[in-house]
Amino acid sequence: MEELILIDGNSLLFKAYYATASMGNLMVNKDGIPTNAVFGFANMLQKILERNSAYIVVAFDYGKKTFRNDLLEEYKATRKETPDELKCQFAMVREFLNAYQIPYYELEGYEGDDLIGTLSRLGEEDGLSVSIFTGDKDAFQLVSSQTTVYRTVKGVTQLDVYTPETIQEKYGLQPDQIRDFLGLMGDSADNIPGIKGVGEKTALKLLHQYGTVENLKEHMDEIKGKMGEKIRENIDLGIQSKKIATILRDVPVTLDLNQARYEGYDFEKLKAFYTRYDMNSLLKKISVESRVPQTTQLKYEIVEKMPPIENDSSVLGAIYDQNYHKSIVLGYALYNDHQAYFITFENALKDQAFLDYLRDENYHKYSYNIKAQILSAKWNGIEIKGMDFDLQLASYILNPSLKDEMKYIADYYGYTSLQYEEEVFGKNTKKHIPELDLLAKHTVSKAKAIYDLRSQAIEKLKQEDQYDLYQNLELPVTYILADMEYVGAKIDVDVLKKLEVTFDSQIKSIEEDIYTLAGETFNIASPKQLGDILFNKLGLPNGKKTKSGYSTSQDILEKIEDLHPIVPLIQQYRMLTKLSSTYVKGLQEQIFPDGKIHTIFNQALTQTGRLSSIDPNLQNIPVRQEEGKLIRKAFVASHDYLVSFDYSQIELRILAHLAKVKSLIDAFHQDKDIHTHTAALVFKVKDEEVTPQMRRQAKAVNFGIIYGMGEFRLSKQIGVSLSEAREFIRRYFEEYPEIKQYMNHVVEECQKQGYVSTVLNRKRYIPTINDKNYMVREQAKRFAMNSPIQGSGADILKLAMIRVDQLMKEKKLKSQMILQVHDELIFDVYEDELDEMMTIIKSSMENAFQMAVPLKVEGTYASNWYDLK
Repeated sequence: MEELILIDGNSLLFKAYYATASMGNLMVNKDGIPTNAVFGFANMLQKILERNSAYIVVAFDYGKKTFRNDLLEEYKATRKETPDELKCQFAMVREFLNAYQIPYYELEGYEGDDLIGTLSRLGEEDGLSVSIFTGDKDAFQLVSSQTTVYRTVKGVTQLDVYTPETIQEKYGLQPDQIRDFLGLMGDSADNIPGIKGVGEKTALKLLHQYGTVENLKEHMDEIKGKMGEKIRENIDLGIQSKKIATILRDVPVTLDLNQARYEGYDFEKLKAFYTRYDMNSLLKKISVESRVPQTTQLKYEIVEKMPPIENDSSVLGAIYDQNYHKSIVLGYALYNDHQAYFITFENALKDQAFLDYLRDENYHKYSYNIKAQILSAKWNGIEIKGMDFDLQLASYILNPSLKDEMKYIADYYGYTSLQYEEEVFGKNTKKHIPELDLLAKHTVSKAKAIYDLRSQAIEKLKQEDQYDLYQNLELPVTYILADMEYVGAKIDVDVLKKLEVTFDSQIKSIEEDIYTLAGETFNIASPKQLGDILFNKLGLPNGKKTKSGYSTSQDILEKIEDLHPIVPLIQQYRMLTKLSSTYVKGLQEQIFPDGKIHTIFNQALTQTGRLSSIDPNLQNIPVRQEEGKLIRKAFVASHDYLVSFDYSQIELRILAHLAKVKSLIDAFHQDKDIHTHTAALVFKVKDEEVTPQMRRQAKAVNFGIIYGMGEFRLSKQIGVSLSEAREFIRRYFEEYPEIKQYMNHVVEECQKQGYVSTVLNRKRYIPTINDKNYMVREQAKRFAMNSPIQGSGADILKLAMIRVDQLMKEKKLKSQMILQVHDELIFDVYEDELDEMMTIIKSSMENAFQMAVPLKVEGTYASNWYDLK
């Protein structure tokens, strides 16, 4: 007997959303669009499809109003408003089902349950076995000898199976009596009242005796006591509740079940969907499933000694770990039109001719992530020069949304012969070094892809007018970053050890104070136990209960921090334990034998071109609290001084330039305090009459406007009413009309062409700018307004890095650039070069790019990072 699967789309989507959202795990894609519900739904669907059923349909509710609302106005009225983060995923899940070639059905005036009821009847009449997947117990009434209900308990890995026998065993009822059961006891989830005072046990007892609600009405005078009174008073409500709980089986469905025969997904559509929403694990799965064996055999040779290399070639090291500063290199692949070789690292070290080739910059070498290749080799005793094409950087410029793995990159060009890294190496606890033949084939295949795709990537860059950005900005910066990472930042470990003792002592003292105020000891780090103390034992307001207990998130604590002395202590405890574990202790674990920390700068990650830092993240050391700033004392000069230069208000200057804001341009040329200037204009006072409060509000708007800040966020940030914030923004744009015009223009251009660009033509593609969902569209507008500004700032800082590096090399200075932190560059400088370095850095940064406003930097020097500011 063939099987028809019917899925309650709303039920599974809600379940997928709350399963992750309740734990704070709200997945978003690169454009900030929530994806957790659809991701969970997709995983559930894949599990269901393992049944290899012939037919499948997903049913959705059409809207809030159905015939049931006519019967009972309060039907489902107590349900919470659907979160905005979930609302936008309803359209996405339909897009997903289209890619999967699975029909979904919805009909005005009816719920998905009614469609499932009708389709299950049609399936039974066609001689199919029917399987219903839902989280709602209402569907139990549809169970029959042909229809089974699978109720989701935990995703679809844990299902409760309901057959006529199961329902008889659990309730002592026939499936059709479930309607009566719900009619008597009601359903709080749907706000179905039932008969007041009748719970599950009483409802079952009555149905075992009378069978149906209607029959109960015939015999209600026989029931004695208070229960009899309640039934007689409310029997009509019970009958009405049964009618509301009854799933219709005669809905005018126009779907032919032949349309529901499952033939498999549309690979290209599903691939595009998973790529757009960054569902990479699902993308990998379908890519592996759909892979067509290659008809052309890759020819390569594993050699103990490299033959002479005459032509420009791709060279790729097989780096085992993500942190290439610490990783072993398993071997090297070399590929050109005439040669394809793999040599193990041990043999490479013994092959002097190959080592000479690698360090000879006259041989042009193409690779992927040049920085990782150069440094992984250097840490392992091999020098590589002459790498002058980087497929990673070229592809990142063409599409900054691409995931940083060669398989994804190759797919972008329509080159499909590569495998995912985890297919070859495994992942997590199953990661391993593969057999030599598999390793060699995989690494040579990637080297071949680099070689084959180079000309295509360069041609695309030229077509997009982005070759200059690649060749003269990103490529030089990658070599500078390689030097910076290898040099590293020197750490005074004694500073960290002293801080560790101090923080541990403070944490212990705060713990004792918290226990005293709570009247008991408990695990402060446990949200469940902490929530119980705050909202049950101490009775504090604003308790927000989740499935796992009360939420104790930062925003909840901020609402109650003035209501009890325990709350500020908890906030202090969290801050200190975070600093201690992540930075004070964490940084000590990251110190290399040379006494330095060697971070990794991600050059091909962010959408705007900004660099990020990992292993460890040195751009994220806290500076708001004094305790966090103290960590910077551990970063000391290797030579004599650390020198820091930081762009002053670079994003505001870029905004003034791009929007041609005359008033701001004049103010910057006069070197005015820009926030005081703005406050004076908005509040219509003289500069000298601007109060600190006025300046603070103006500063919030000046910076907030760059990020598309609206009146709601502004009101919260500066502590004014919504109407005051709205008026402030109105006056701001009245004084700076060019900014409003510019923002509108940027959004309009993005809607036409699908991207925005920086001063150096770095493009950020924003495909959601014309999305049907309002929330998604508004977020895309904010990205469109901010990205040209933030991205231009990143471009200018990279230009400055190149200028400084060139001058340092020309003057043969020994000082070194060691860190980049957002708009700041940090150098390790010799005392005898200090004056010259201060001049070089300031000049290079201020003249990196010519705008309508001057670039301004602020510089200082000290023996450690803490004292720089």
